[in-house]
Amino acid sequence: MRRMISIVLVLGLAACGGGAAANPRQPGETVGGSIRDGSPEAVVVVGRSGELASWSGGSRGGPRWSCWYIDIGPLRGGPPIDEAMGVPYTTPADPVVGQPYALTCFDESGQRTSIQLAVFDPADPFGGVAAVERAMDEARRRLDLPLPEPKVNPPTAQLVGVPTWLWVDGPWQESSATAAIGPVSATVTARPLRVEWDLGDGTTVTCDAGTRYDPSRPPDEQESSCAHVFTTSSHRLPGGQLMVTATVVYAVGWSASTGGGTGTGGDLGELTRSASIPVTVTEAQALIR
Repeated sequence: MRRMISIVLVLGLAACGGGAAANPRQPGETVGGSIRDGSPEAVVVVGRSGELASWSGGSRGGPRWSCWYIDIGPLRGGPPIDEAMGVPYTTPADPVVGQPYALTCFDESGQRTSIQLAVFDPADPFGGVAAVERAMDEARRRLDLPLPEPKVNPPTAQLVGVPTWLWVDGPWQESSATAAIGPVSATVTARPLRVEWDLGDGTTVTCDAGTRYDPSRPPDEQESSCAHVFTTSSHRLPGGQLMVTATVVYAVGWSASTGGGTGTGGDLGELTRSASIPVTVTEAQALIR
């Protein structure tokens, strides 16, 4: 009778809230560049006979979870129920499709982080574990940020001592991508912040997108928001040119809906996209009569 009561407690726990978590996420906490709320950045699901599935965000350096399916059906020939925890959480099972299990996860210190009822489906062996993190990671992978198109004026050779206009062509706007895992949907958004120019001569300039030079207008009617003055010729360099690189820096954030009318989100730091162009710098020679 005690074993049957334990099964009912496990099923009731899962039905009421999907399982208890040792480190529940608090509203407003950040998941991303620095994980502070106990959310995993990697999950491996194992069975008695070996690994079933694995996922790794790969870049955030947060905790790693190990999860396994635990047989909660002693009447099906499974192991006995642990009286304290409700399930024998040290014994992973080789799950059978369509059967219910207690899917339990532990962090690297061995502390249990979650337990939930899950019917095994080989199409989603994670059983909903870390769905927010996995959806966020997939949305970030889908984020398609264009490479910048660096431009300079004059369009041919630059002159020593004469300001060179710098700007980037292409869209200067927010980009986003969305991914879903089950009822959980996550959106990652990238907003351009600045352009960091490496002029190839040992100097750098930080600007906005810059101002496109319009050859149809008089020069005295135009003003650049980003410019650089080269002080030496490039003719002694290999190929006689400098490599000028423009790097667009994006601020990246995320938001997620857990499917139950609640949402969460946070900061993912910065992403960059870079492109380079060759630039010739010449020095005008004075004509002496």
